[in-house]
Amino acid sequence: MAQEIELITGVDRLEAVINEMLASRRYSLDVESDGFHSYSGRVCIVTLSSEQRDVVIDTLALGDETQRLARLVERADGPCLMHSGHNDVLALKREYDFRFGFVQDTSVASTLLGYTHTGLSALCERFLGFKLEKELQRHDWARRPILPEHVRYLINDTRHLFAVHDLILRQIEQHDLINEYEIECRAVATSVPVEREFDPERFRKIKGALELDDTGRGILKRLYQWRNDMARQLDRAAFRIASDATLLEIARARPKNTSALAGLRGIGEWLLSHGGPALVEAVEYGLANPAPARNPRRRPTAELGPRMDPRQRDRLGRLKQWREKEAAARGLGLQAILPTAVLHELVLNPPADVQALAAIERVGPSRARRYGEKILKIVRGRP
Repeated sequence: MAQEIELITGVDRLEAVINEMLASRRYSLDVESDGFHSYSGRVCIVTLSSEQRDVVIDTLALGDETQRLARLVERADGPCLMHSGHNDVLALKREYDFRFGFVQDTSVASTLLGYTHTGLSALCERFLGFKLEKELQRHDWARRPILPEHVRYLINDTRHLFAVHDLILRQIEQHDLINEYEIECRAVATSVPVEREFDPERFRKIKGALELDDTGRGILKRLYQWRNDMARQLDRAAFRIASDATLLEIARARPKNTSALAGLRGIGEWLLSHGGPALVEAVEYGLANPAPARNPRRRPTAELGPRMDPRQRDRLGRLKQWREKEAAARGLGLQAILPTAVLHELVLNPPADVQALAAIERVGPSRARRYGEKILKIVRGRP
């Protein structure tokens, strides 16, 4: 088991660690961001382990020099072990434009195997006999200094992945899922970040919003927009500006001035001093601009895909039912049988034959060989 733990804050040590990881047959990686605390969600820490040592990389201290990790994550001759790597891959691509070469993900493996509990702590308990402590799960990783207890917590997310992965891979092999595992790990590595967009109409998702009248919803919509603008300006998570419950309280009470606002539950000194007049203005705006319960139809910003006709919807339902039965019969997860990402496309554009089915990136030869004729029969609407 790895013994040495080093906190990397300088370029020279970073280069040395990258070279060391490149010389190892595989390495593991985990990312900590501050998305729970900030609006933008910066990458704050990258933890790396080889089977000999562990390092914690302070990406905030390194700044743009963190780009040097590109030559490690782009490596194709040795796997980067991750757990639930999708969000970490997206974070690193979004911030540093990394390209990942070879990923193996223990969360992907556990999902294919149909495990009920797929968290890393659950896998450590299942395969290694102990649970990981998660007391710092909501810690603000942008805070400095990084303390020894932080370092000890961080390396738990990477140092145990080697043993867990080797044991779970045996289960993947026993269930003849190697091809499926490779395909789904490749999907993690090639995932593409999407531009984050604020949707002002999502205020309706706030619990209690639909119980308001149109005027109350108009106020809530304006408050929701104000909170987002303030969160972006301060680079703070929106719920840390004001909670949903506080916004709902204002929309119900409809205070006419800051004195009335101050008496409401959830209105602290900071919120009153930084947003008092704006919150009162939001009430005035909502009184003049009520919002209906239903989201108004908006012109789509992108071209919509083809819509299914009734026969295609029936085939989609049959495909899902078949997938559930097959997963239950084999004792596996639904994604092992057929990824959800390809269901609609298979129904809308049925492949010509099994060979064409196998050529679809998220299907592959193993699934096509095992299920091809059945899938083609369903998506073509044959009895």
